This record gives sequence, C-alpha cells and structure tokens, in this order.
Amino acid sequence: MKFIRFSLMMLAGSLLVNSCIKKEFETPPSTAQYDPNLPVNATIRNMSDIGLNMAPGKWRTLGDTTISGVVVANDQSGNFYKQIIIEDTSMTGIILYLDKSYLYSDFPVGRKLYVKLKGLSLINYKGLPEIVLSVDSTGNTTGIPSGMINDYIVKASYPNTVAPLDVTIIDIKSNPNKYINTLIKLKDVQFNAASSNQLYALPSSMSSGTSRTVEDCMHTATVVMYNSAYANFQSKTTPTGNGAVTCICSQYYSNMQLLIRDTTDVAFNNPRCP
Repeated sequence: MKFIRFSLMMLAGSLLVNSCIKKEFETPPSTAQYDPNLPVNATIRNMSDIGLNMAPGKWRTLGDTTISGVVVANDQSGNFYKQIIIEDTSMTGIILYLDKSYLYSDFPVGRKLYVKLKGLSLINYKGLPEIVLSVDSTGNTTGIPSGMINDYIVKASYPNTVAPLDVTIIDIKSNPNKYINTLIKLKDVQFNAASSNQLYALPSSMSSGTSRTVEDCMHTATVVMYNSAYANFQSKTTPTGNGAVTCICSQYYSNMQLLIRDTTDVAFNNPRCP
C-alpha cells in the first residue's frame, strides 16, 4: 500500500509540473534571408569568358576562387538534366553540373548561392561554359557528387528576384557570347508555321530532343528552341499565337538555341503575326 500511495503522489506531482509547462512553442526564426557573405573574388562573366575562349572540349582546373549568383534555371521540368544555372550582377550565367536528381528542391529559382571553385573544373562543353567536378582524358565530365555538393556550394538568401534581359533574336545572334547561359526574354515572336501546333518534343522512343523554330514578327530572324524528350511538357502542343518567351540563351557548338524552363515561359497569347 505504501508503494501505491507513493506512485500516486509521483503521478500527481508530474501532472502538476506538466500543467505549468508552456504549451505554445515559439517558431524558430526564419533563415530564408540569411546570407553568409562569403568573400567573392570573381564574377560569373570572368568564368564564362574563360570558358568561351577555350575550344570545345578543353578545360582547366580552378584555383582558390569564389563566385556567387542566383539560380535562374534548374531541373524541375526535366528540360535541364542534373544542372542548375546561376547568374550574377554581371548579367551572365554559368552551368553547374551536379550529379544529383531533384535539384530544384534544394536550389529553387531565386536561391542565392556561393560556389567555392577550388579543385573544380571549368570546361567548354560543346560550346557552353560549365563547372564540373572533373574531366577525364577523353573529355567526359563528372558532376559534383551528391555527398560533396555542400563542400562547394553554400546556400544563401531566398527568394531573390530573377528578371530576364529583354533582347531580340538579332541581338543574341550578333553577340552570342554576351548572352550564353543567361536568362533572356524575346518579345513579338512566335513559332514558325512548321513548328506551331506541334508537340514540344517527339517521344524519347524517337529522339532525345526536338528542335522547334521561333521567328520574329518581321520574319527577318529565326532561332531554334530545343526541347528534351524527357521534359514533363514533351507531349504538350506548341501555341499558334504571338507573344514573348523567357528562356535560357544556349548554344550547341556554334549553333544558337533557346531552352525554356517550362511552358509557362512561353506566353504566346496574342494573335499570330501574318
């Protein structure tokens, strides 16, 4: 009986203490706007120019350099594979090749990043400056492995405004190096007759990707939009109207091409130009 009485007293004391504990827990402060302010000693323009001045397939190992930029494109739609593109105030972008899927969950568009480049490689990969972990003797690249990403990439504030550069097709064709890997916006454009009302890309059983042609309203300039067969919008149909497209300015060797992040980048809602 003494044991029972002692247990009841302990239970009563426990209830009394618990009743005094504050039930509402304070929400931890948000770190969304936290910026570690790492020292940056190069611009993305510096890196891009070095890459573009190398011949396709050539690379160099990088030294003790840090760049910073905001994510302008990722792999969310599948049109980019294991890649994110960051852009800084020099209004230039560069590709980061990361050997991991679902990058968009860690690196959404608008996330600021610092990239510590020491030990990484910069390659001109088929015409595009790209930062990778390493390159072998045959030119094959290795992305930064999942387990090493945090060694090189430091997350900073989110979200940040991502605004494209307003350009024309003639602009990007006359000075491609200025816009490579950069988020741009082309106005008063449309898919040409052969590319409108078509699948964005043929199925993967037929091709890994499909080129569709975009033209300006004056019918004086055209550029290719390349769409991956593995993008989640592969089976959607290209619009027939006119309007603006927001996209990454890219190239395959010396051939200019556009890469959209998803179909919301294609705002062809106006009547078609005759």
